[in-house]
Amino acid sequence: MTVLLILLALLVITLTVLPVWRTTLWWVRLMDFPRLQIAVLGVGVVAALLLSGAAQDAFTWLVLICVSCATLWQLNWIWRFFPGAPIQSPAATGAEDAADEVSFVTANVLQENRTADGLLRIIADADPDFVLAVETDEWWVTRLTEDLDDRYPHRFCVPQSNGYGMSVFSKLELEDVEIQHLLDDAIPSIRMNVVLRSGQRILVHAVHPQPPRIGQDSLKRDIELDRLATIVARHHHPAVVLGDLNDVGWSTTTQRFLETSNLRDPRRGRGLYNTYPAAMPGLRYPLDHIFISHHFALRKLRVLPSYSSDHLPLFAALRLSTSALPKK
Repeated sequence: MTVLLILLALLVITLTVLPVWRTTLWWVRLMDFPRLQIAVLGVGVVAALLLSGAAQDAFTWLVLICVSCATLWQLNWIWRFFPGAPIQSPAATGAEDAADEVSFVTANVLQENRTADGLLRIIADADPDFVLAVETDEWWVTRLTEDLDDRYPHRFCVPQSNGYGMSVFSKLELEDVEIQHLLDDAIPSIRMNVVLRSGQRILVHAVHPQPPRIGQDSLKRDIELDRLATIVARHHHPAVVLGDLNDVGWSTTTQRFLETSNLRDPRRGRGLYNTYPAAMPGLRYPLDHIFISHHFALRKLRVLPSYSSDHLPLFAALRLSTSALPKK
C-alpha cells in the first residue's frame, strides 16, 4: 500500500511540475486542463499517507511534503473560480430595461454526431437570443436551419467538413457580419454586431481555435487567441467573445487573452461550469466560454444538459449597463 501511495504521489508531483515548462508541446499543455482532478488526487494521497501511518522515514516524509505542495499549487490556479472567491462580472440587480438584455448559447455539436434533436430541445428550453454552434458541416447547417429558421430569422453559417465549421442563429438583427481567418485559412471565426432590442449594438466574436492534441501543439491556438485579444482591445464598446476555445479559464494563455482584451470571465467566483468531456462528469473541465466586457452584468450562467455531443452547451444571460457605455 505504501508503495502504491508513493507512486501516486510521484504522479501528482510530475503532473504538477510538467506544465510549469512554458512550451507549446501538446502533451505538456494538456496538463493545464485537469488541475482540479490532480488536486483531488493529491488530497487523497496526502490523507491516505497520514491516516495509514506510512510516513515513518525521511524519504516518505519528503514525498508527503512535496505532494502537499503540488496539491496547493494546483489549487492556487483554480481557487478563483470557486464560489466565494472575488467575482469579475457583477450580478445584474434592479429592474433595468429588459430591452438591454441578451442571452447566448454556445455549443460544440461534434461534427460526426448525426442526432440533432437533443440539442434542438435544449435550445428550445433555454430560449436564448443568440446561438453559436461549432463543428457544423453542411448536414448540421441544414438540420439546424430547418428547426430554428422561424424563431431565429437572422443567421450566418460557415459550413466546413474539417471540424471548424461555425453557425450563428439570432433572434436579434446582425450587422457587419465578417468571416475572419485570424491565423489559418481553414479555421474561420465570425465577427458581427448584434443589435439589441433597445437599439444598442454590441460586438460579438465567435471563435474555435485548434486544440492541443496528439501531434498538434498549442502554438496555433495561442497565436489565434493573442491576435483576437488585440482586435478586441481596439474596440472600446460592449463586446462578447464566445465559443469552444480549447483552453481552460485558468491557463496562462487564457489569462493573457483576458488581460489584453480587457474582457472578463463570468465564471470567476461562481464555479467551474465544466463542459468537456460530457460523458465523464468527474473528469470535466471548462473548454467552452462566454467572455464579456465590463459593460455587462450577469443575469444567469449555467451549463445546459448533455445530448449526443462530447461537449455540454453553455448559457449566459447578460444585461447591458447603459451607464457603462462610452460617451458620445
